[in-house]
Amino acid sequence: MIDERFFDKKKFLTFRRICELLSLPVPNNCPPTKHITDIAKIDEATSSDITFFHNSKYVDALANTKAFACVISKDHTHLVPEGVVPLVVDEPYLAHAILLKEFYSTKRVSSNSGKTFISPRAYIAKGAVIEDGCYISDFVSISDGAVIKRGTFLDCNVTILDGVEIGENSHIEPNVTIGFALIGKSAYIKSGARIGQQGFGFHVGKTGITDVLQIGKVVIGDDVQIGANCTIDRGSMGDTRIGSHSRIDNLVHVAHNVEIGEYCVIAAQTGIAGSTKIGNQCFFGGQVGIAGHLNIGDGVTIAAQSGVMKDTPSGSKIAGYPATNVVNWHRQTIALKKLVEMRGLPQKRKSKLSLFWDLFCRKINTNCKMQ
Repeated sequence: MIDERFFDKKKFLTFRRICELLSLPVPNNCPPTKHITDIAKIDEATSSDITFFHNSKYVDALANTKAFACVISKDHTHLVPEGVVPLVVDEPYLAHAILLKEFYSTKRVSSNSGKTFISPRAYIAKGAVIEDGCYISDFVSISDGAVIKRGTFLDCNVTILDGVEIGENSHIEPNVTIGFALIGKSAYIKSGARIGQQGFGFHVGKTGITDVLQIGKVVIGDDVQIGANCTIDRGSMGDTRIGSHSRIDNLVHVAHNVEIGEYCVIAAQTGIAGSTKIGNQCFFGGQVGIAGHLNIGDGVTIAAQSGVMKDTPSGSKIAGYPATNVVNWHRQTIALKKLVEMRGLPQKRKSKLSLFWDLFCRKINTNCKMQ
């Protein structure tokens, strides 16, 4: 069950309302005024709950569910047990997200209710602009020239430096620091993120190390999410940019002058070095490292823990270190595994594989013998 100490929840939704949210007609012989009181896991649902099926690992749980209705794809409707109403959609997980937002909200955000609130323990400079419907929590600091547009929620200990603009209906979690940045509407910036700080710029010369002032800014589009403890450096001369609708996971570092396109998804602990340009709809796994001054095309997928050292054309799927075409990476992995296994084979079997070994050694231009 959801812990209601942390979330506000509606008492119920009618079955008709649920069907409306999912753009579905009410199925025949189903009571449209039936009260659905919660969204529940398949194996925990009761006759007043709705559940979801979008993972084949839960086939057995679905067969025994007690839910009133189950949101499911067309291909899996035959798995729904008798007595459970199937709600057939193209994307069950998307439907899950839609209904969660209707049932639940975090207590701090829902407490705003569209009314302006500024904590007496917040610091608001005289030159700052706070539009209607904003919620400014305890110990927030907003400096001169900053603009916080309507409906934005700033949680405790947020620091907004001079001149920053934050678009309407944004949500900034605790302990975020934002400077030298223009942020679009409906941004969601999670706890501990640092945006707009001086980047890693310096000159190493005969007299030592001289820091180079970074005089650009950060520009973030609409509906962008920045994960907890991310760092996004401002540009050196130009700007660091993140396109609309992108999702950045926790602990990601974006260096100065990086440009990230729209609808990109970047998983945790990824590091992107300065001045690299990333296209639209790219997907990066966790712990990806990308060298500086590269061009990554549209629709590129990079597997977790890959190291990208060169430009990557649109549509590529790459993996490994240094990253290469994912098919080649699998071949390299298999070849290396075979070579390791060969070292432990009996002598008779080694003779049968010696030709493979010799060919491999010639390929890499190395004199080597089987041990």
